[in-house]
Amino acid sequence: MHTFDFLDELVIISAMAILVIVVFQRLRLPAIIGLIATGIILGPSGAGIVVQNDVIATLAELGVILLLFTIGLEFSLNDLRSMRRIVLAGGSLQVLLTSLLSGVLAALGLVAVGVDASVNTLIFIGLTVSVSSTAICAKVLKERRELSLPHGRASMGILLFQDIIIVPLMIVISLLDQNANVTTADIALRIGTFIGFGTAIAVGLRLLLPRLTRFVSLASAQEVLILGALVICFGAAYITSLVGMSMALGAFMAGVITAGTDQGHRIGRAVESMRDAFTSIFFISVGLLLDINPTLLVPTVVGAVAVVIVKALVVTAVLRALGCSIRVAMLAGVVLAQIGEFSFVLAESGLKSGLITNDGFQAMLLVIIVTMTLAPLLISAAPRLVERAVPRSSFAPLSTFSQGASKPLEVMATPNVVIIGYGVHGRNVARVLDATAIPYRVMEMSSQTVEKCRKQGVPIVYGDATDLEDLQLAGLQHANSVIIAISDQSAVAMATTIIRRARPDIFVIARTRYARDVEAISKAGADVVVTEEYESSIQVFIALLQHLGVESDVIVEQESLMHSHRYGVLGRITDAAREQA
Repeated sequence: MHTFDFLDELVIISAMAILVIVVFQRLRLPAIIGLIATGIILGPSGAGIVVQNDVIATLAELGVILLLFTIGLEFSLNDLRSMRRIVLAGGSLQVLLTSLLSGVLAALGLVAVGVDASVNTLIFIGLTVSVSSTAICAKVLKERRELSLPHGRASMGILLFQDIIIVPLMIVISLLDQNANVTTADIALRIGTFIGFGTAIAVGLRLLLPRLTRFVSLASAQEVLILGALVICFGAAYITSLVGMSMALGAFMAGVITAGTDQGHRIGRAVESMRDAFTSIFFISVGLLLDINPTLLVPTVVGAVAVVIVKALVVTAVLRALGCSIRVAMLAGVVLAQIGEFSFVLAESGLKSGLITNDGFQAMLLVIIVTMTLAPLLISAAPRLVERAVPRSSFAPLSTFSQGASKPLEVMATPNVVIIGYGVHGRNVARVLDATAIPYRVMEMSSQTVEKCRKQGVPIVYGDATDLEDLQLAGLQHANSVIIAISDQSAVAMATTIIRRARPDIFVIARTRYARDVEAISKAGADVVVTEEYESSIQVFIALLQHLGVESDVIVEQESLMHSHRYGVLGRITDAAREQA
């Protein structure tokens, strides 16, 4: 029987990844860090047992494609429309400002080490540094359940623009080659071809994919569903690659379109296992690329730190200028602070164009990989970093770009209740308060939601729940109750702490999705913490007991028992299960 040459390497990296991840979990470090560490241990920087080859690189790329496809399934066309301001304005400003500042810093750094670089080379370095890692950001945000949060959506919006702009960036880099004989007509033809084919592909996928998903879902065989999902995912990626666009972008587009169909959730489940396996190889491959040269170690680390700081500050400033709260802007800034996998492609283009030497190419690769390695740690630590930094920040003047969303209504009744967040829960509470004639005021940090609701007569102000001045603008000093109905759990705890310090007498009700966050929010000072996990479980208990014919007074007694002492019986069951585990 024929033996595949790469099987031994797959077995080695898989076995080592299992051991490393188990150790990292004991240390409470993210699994993605363990995967990158596995590559470092086995690669040229460690034991040198495994090298990055074509097979591993191909499997890694398949992982990125599958990951972006499933990420797309969590969005919709309406979501993308609502994000268009961040995608277009935020993405373009981020790329432009990051390229400019990175080029200036590169010039200063190269002069410091005695290297003379042309303006074209500096422009190339700035463009290469400007893009972030879609794979790492999407993976970590998904694992932390932050994709649907404001900073997660803002991050994905800018990442989407970066994926779209890769081809134009490669065109620009090719033009920087002084030996290239490129005319204006050539440039116009390339750009026109890119826009034309890109539009045609988007329209074609929009028309074809819903029909294809319906056809695939008609078969009862699970194999048909899995193969159909692969056809949709890889087919879209292949089609976009034909015009030089990112395959990951094509997969993301396919996911977004598929998400709008009734079969989207089934297709997503069908590829989950393969996605996790292939994306694991991608993160291992990042570690395998790391080949530390001791003589370049110090300048590489300095360069990587400088890049992280510059990108974080640029993203923060851009999102703040677009009306995001300082907390959301800073969180997104930390998320996007690394250099991405597509920068490898841009760096290779620069090498072929003669913009950098081979030594310069190796140094750039090292800086890219170091920032990618640091990225999961930074994203995981982002809430704590921002919590410490926000009180010391002063970006208030930038909020004037938010189309006036931060201005309060001229006439607004003194609120008895302040509602933080105007999602489903906030709207439901507001509807009841309207019906009972209790004055309230809503605080929301989506400028679009604020403008829309003001036209409808909703007493709403723009603000961040973690900013005391914004809370006072919402009427905190006059209200006797506060409802915190936002999804960002770290922000819930932080807002509760600020509210309790400012108003020790106020009644605070906080909502949380998961039981694990109840203790932290309670310690922060919430009087009542409503947990979606517990409440849904209680409704299941009640429905079951009613179906079984249990008397109503017994059901009421059990419901009361479950609500007492942090949901009583249910809490003890959870604690017992945790102890057994």
